[in-house]
Amino acid sequence: MRVLVLTSADRALDNRRLWASLQAPTQVDVRFLDKSQQRDLRGYFVGITPGEYERIVLDLMFKHIRTQSRFLRTLTALTLYEEDAYLDFMPGSRWNGAFVRFYRQLPGVRVISTGFAVTNHLRAAGVDAHFVPKGFDPARMVQRSQKRNIELGFIGRLGSAAYSGRRSLLEALAKVEPLQIMRTHTADEYVDTLSRIYVFISADVGLSEYMAKNFEAMACGCLLLAKRQGRGEEEALGLEDGVNLLLYDDLASLLERLEWAREYPGLAQSIAVRGREHVLARNAYDKLAREIAEVVSVPFTNVSSQPWWKFW
Repeated sequence: MRVLVLTSADRALDNRRLWASLQAPTQVDVRFLDKSQQRDLRGYFVGITPGEYERIVLDLMFKHIRTQSRFLRTLTALTLYEEDAYLDFMPGSRWNGAFVRFYRQLPGVRVISTGFAVTNHLRAAGVDAHFVPKGFDPARMVQRSQKRNIELGFIGRLGSAAYSGRRSLLEALAKVEPLQIMRTHTADEYVDTLSRIYVFISADVGLSEYMAKNFEAMACGCLLLAKRQGRGEEEALGLEDGVNLLLYDDLASLLERLEWAREYPGLAQSIAVRGREHVLARNAYDKLAREIAEVVSVPFTNVSSQPWWKFW
């Protein structure tokens, strides 16, 4: 099967290896688009013969493609890979309902969603949605030999409105515990810093799914102390409290789990080891590529064959 994958050239999370891993079960042509190309897909496809591909996968920014439904309806066997669809029903989100409205404008489109609850939300709205979780590049996210001299750490953004719950919780924790909230600027610095953190504090508050940094931290050997998402998310990911991570529901329970980890460091370390083993088996890009290939290969039953100029 020949597959065309269009992905963002400037995405913050470099998932090139994810699409490279897709090469094994399929024949994949991966192309990287800048912002201007993403905003004008009709113009970009002038140099492409879609009929040469049995499947087309778009891993592009929603904000750049959401106004291009008329052209996208002309692409047969189209799959959208989406990591941000949780914004469709997140309270206060500027994109509330926008994802479902967009997908409904694309008859026959298939969506790969990285959240279990998000996938169920899309399916309830009539979208052909399939769950494949976020992951990481196992060649990059490795446990390095640095001493873990940061007891509690978080690496990531706090400024976005979507992360207001994250910011509030982390700032409250930092008032009572020696939490270090950090930003890194290169991939190497990011991995080096994760390798220095003993307990990684995950604060995916109000996001309904686990962000990739959870699995990256676990892959680098951190003990993950994560906000429970519920609605079947943990079960779908194989995450078990006290087995391969520690879960909390609010600041009080976070402090309780942290105190337990300090009181029983040997048990806590064994949880970190099992967490690393788990995500290497479940969330590494080569594993996820197989799941994506299975979703993409399912026959399409409702596709458009209209030439693009019929919509203009």
